[in-house]
Amino acid sequence: MSRVDSNSRFTLLISLGIFVVTTIVVALFGIVALPEYEVLNKDIGLNGKLIYHVEVQTQNLIPPAPDIMDECILSVDLSTTSFKEEKIICSSDLYDLSYDIYFYDAQIFEEENILLRYWNESSGDEMGLVINIDSGEVVEKITRPNFSRESNNMNVYGEKLIDPWETSDYSSRVIGIYYVNRTETVEVFNSKAPSNYFFESLHWSPDGDYIAALDSKNNLIVFSKNKKFNPATVTFSELSLKVLEDEERRLISLISWSY
Repeated sequence: MSRVDSNSRFTLLISLGIFVVTTIVVALFGIVALPEYEVLNKDIGLNGKLIYHVEVQTQNLIPPAPDIMDECILSVDLSTTSFKEEKIICSSDLYDLSYDIYFYDAQIFEEENILLRYWNESSGDEMGLVINIDSGEVVEKITRPNFSRESNNMNVYGEKLIDPWETSDYSSRVIGIYYVNRTETVEVFNSKAPSNYFFESLHWSPDGDYIAALDSKNNLIVFSKNKKFNPATVTFSELSLKVLEDEERRLISLISWSY
């Protein structure tokens, strides 16, 4: 028997072994499907705007990491008859001030504005841009904007959201949404899910009855704490931020659910 035949047989045995092991693992542990959600109904009667941070990235199939082509603060009004996405501000709108605006650090400021920080190279100071949510205009510049952040994990009833990383068991592939009231921990949602699936950026609605979250599949999801409806994803009637063929949108964080 030639050395080539021996190598071919050895390779075949390794491939067969991998196939058998993979089949056994799948049979023992199964493949866990993604949670299923309904589509958010416009007639539910929700109020307020979801405000969120989106990046436009290149679709790099191999390293290095994808390039960020633009990043924006966008919103969707849940009280309207159609969930049309609206642009508030993008980094490309602010290149005359700085190419390094800290969009990841955006926060609501005085209820009707967004505060964006950036470093002013000429003065050597951190600056803040106050941007009106409705107009998207810069209405004020602040030097050294050292403002405390409002808590987004407590609602008007004093109920506190629990970080999903604390309540989800990724080893057993269970995820959930929970909050704590004065006497107990309350489950809003619980499901099996793949180990790489997770929730983040939880926010209460202004009335304290609903919860919005991002998931790892780029979805905005709304939960009813009293389970008046099943968890549902926001499906946009129109996108404000469109991308080219070799780019993709990434929802980075949910900034607020505001009036």
